Amino acid sequence: MTASVLLGAGLVSPGNPAHAAEPWSPRSSYTSTDRGDGTYTVPLLRADVPDIGVERVPAAENAEGRDIYYMISTTMHLSPGAPIMKSYDLVNWEIVNYVFDRASIGDSFSLRNGQNSYGQGQWASSLRYHDGTFYVAFNTNNLGGAYIYRTDDIENGAWQRTALGRGLHDPSLFFDVDGTPYIFYGNANISAVRLNPGLTAIVQDYPNVFTASDYAGQPFIGGLFEGAQFFHINGHYYVVVITWPAGQGRQVVMLRSPELLGRHTSEGGVNTYEARGVLNSNGFAQGSLVPIAREDGRTDWHGMFFRDTFPIGRIPALIPATWSEDGWPTFGTDGVVPVEGAFAKPIALDPEQERFERQKSIVVSDDFANDAPHKAYMDEEWTIPAAPVVGQPPTTEHPTEDEIRPNGSRLDMAWEWNHAPDNRYWSLTDRAGWLRLTTGKVVTGDYVYTKLSNRAELAWFEEARNTLSQRTFGPRQSAETRMDISGMRDGDVAGLAAYNRGLSYVAVKRVGGVNTLGVVNRGQPFAVDLDQATLETFLPGTTVPLGDATEVHVKADLDFAAPTGQLWTTFHYSLDGLTWTQLGNRVGPQTLDGSLAHFMGHRVGLFTYATQQRGGHVDFDHYLLSDTLTAQNRPLTTAALDAAIAYAATLDESDHPADAWAAMRAALTAATTARAGRFGTQNQIDAPERALSYQLARLAVLRSAPPEVPVTVTAQARCVAGTAYVAVQARNDHTAPVDVVLETAYGQRSVPDVAPGANAYQQFTTRTAAAPAGTATVRVTGAVDGRDVTTVRDVAYPAVTCAAPRRTP
Repeated sequence: MTASVLLGAGLVSPGNPAHAAEPWSPRSSYTSTDRGDGTYTVPLLRADVPDIGVERVPAAENAEGRDIYYMISTTMHLSPGAPIMKSYDLVNWEIVNYVFDRASIGDSFSLRNGQNSYGQGQWASSLRYHDGTFYVAFNTNNLGGAYIYRTDDIENGAWQRTALGRGLHDPSLFFDVDGTPYIFYGNANISAVRLNPGLTAIVQDYPNVFTASDYAGQPFIGGLFEGAQFFHINGHYYVVVITWPAGQGRQVVMLRSPELLGRHTSEGGVNTYEARGVLNSNGFAQGSLVPIAREDGRTDWHGMFFRDTFPIGRIPALIPATWSEDGWPTFGTDGVVPVEGAFAKPIALDPEQERFERQKSIVVSDDFANDAPHKAYMDEEWTIPAAPVVGQPPTTEHPTEDEIRPNGSRLDMAWEWNHAPDNRYWSLTDRAGWLRLTTGKVVTGDYVYTKLSNRAELAWFEEARNTLSQRTFGPRQSAETRMDISGMRDGDVAGLAAYNRGLSYVAVKRVGGVNTLGVVNRGQPFAVDLDQATLETFLPGTTVPLGDATEVHVKADLDFAAPTGQLWTTFHYSLDGLTWTQLGNRVGPQTLDGSLAHFMGHRVGLFTYATQQRGGHVDFDHYLLSDTLTAQNRPLTTAALDAAIAYAATLDESDHPADAWAAMRAALTAATTARAGRFGTQNQIDAPERALSYQLARLAVLRSAPPEVPVTVTAQARCVAGTAYVAVQARNDHTAPVDVVLETAYGQRSVPDVAPGANAYQQFTTRTAAAPAGTATVRVTGAVDGRDVTTVRDVAYPAVTCAAPRRTP
């Protein structure tokens, strides 16, 4: 039996399910470890989110009236960069904004003129909220040093950028209790700078606030000593630092001092920071402390520390802490944090909110419908420098307005470009419902890793501009797309990649007018000098001539679990999306590149590049995710999709806001259309189900306010002949008659058929000379949109004391 028959045997036919749909109970998203029972496992997110910084905005200081958490991460050479993620429970996160669209318009961030920012760019952001403004500080290794960005609207606002003019390694922005801003930074030696009140300039240096050598001989400090983040807790300054003593794993050291600047303000200039090892378990290390408000007024502090989990990347973990009476924490369970260990969620939400949070993700399937929300970072403005008139070869590239100007296409925020994009050569509008990538230049083979001292050469794939990518997620991931290759030109290469410096991809190559499909795999060791054409030659046994076919479906199955620490990828193709054929054997292993040339987790990307002439293009119809791999030999199942469609049919439009209902209906239409067809992969089932389940869960927390009967209610306490009375009045503001019930502690009265504009009134006697303050209740019942609706209003009245009436002599 051929491979194509084996893969095609799992086809699901169109039509309605043959049996009643299961109850709708959507599972957590691909990047959520929320188990739905009040617990979660670590690490969180299952994806690359390194160098995290977390900030809380208290309920009293935001419009939502509950604590909101925001998290930021390192994205290095990716664009847009410095993602802002949001959570209500510290377990489930979604991307809501980016700090910048591009960190620079210079050559190194734009893959121009042999320059690149692999493993450089934006590093280790610090996120802070102070006096109504959000601040982000980060360092760039090759783009002019450290920057501060600020905005008053972290989710939708534009960010203002300030260059500090020098490098500050792993900066931690900190506002002291009096509001003075500092940045702490450094590796091995932690130093500080004080900023001016406007945070636009450095005004004073404080070198070596504390150093690793201050703790010589301590077994928990050695090697790496960086990533310091500062916090003020119960009158002390606490610092968390990642360290890596010889012969041990990465771990967290905590330092504490009564004085922020330590030896710079202490008597005799002595170091005031005492240090303890607080977490040495399975490599959970660099990160942030996170405050959690409790109902009794206490504040608990947990840790958010990432763990190296390559080739997926560096994955954060929310780790509970138990604080002793002496003010030091123990993280995890008696200092132990098992990988995949479970902990109780620290913040409980109502069941409907919990369900919605579990649907949120930092990776998405996409239909390229150009319907992502518009964000201010998309309108980022740059001044284009004038190109030199003489002195440069004619092949020199210069930034242009058209390259940088927005092109009317809006991608979901899960997507990032490999370096800043050239907006002339990608579009969601040239062909509705498709992503078009056009080759804007021919690869040269002249690019090298500027980060590496050996100046190792880049592969053509790495040189290609406008590669669009998302994070990978573990332990298994499948990504599928359909390509229209009719616009490719000779020498073009286009496909679907799982990549880092080590890369694996399935692609179409057009040579002499003939399109051929095949697989490329580049593993370690990495050579310094490359023959790029040979490096990216298709592997034997993976090539397929495509003949006259103008479309091809391709699928990449990524397995990070066989074994752990390696990525093996299996590629498949189909000409109709239904019957699939495996392309050779699985390829790999891809592992951590010890040179840290990219220094991020593997990503999945859509790409094209030209080797002979520019101007060819390839169109991608969709990007479909699943966590089911073909090699698992599982039958295709539509149970979750059928349950979501069936549940949607039970909902009432009038119960929900119009915009949320429209979004759900769009997802439902896509899901029912897909269900009416045939399925060839689990990706084709899971993508519409995930999208619909997200919208259904969102509807449940965005129910329309229940209809009300308009009424104006007043209550007064008054004296009549020495007796206290409570007078209650309800005015009917509705357009139809209503029934009114007036109620106090002293009695009740029903008034039927109160006409529009008329009043229901009752004065209740207390039968005493005094009445305490109290509350009257009014119930109004009337017809709204054809349904009987009862609106209840409580209205307070003051206390009253009545003097005895005078007697006439």
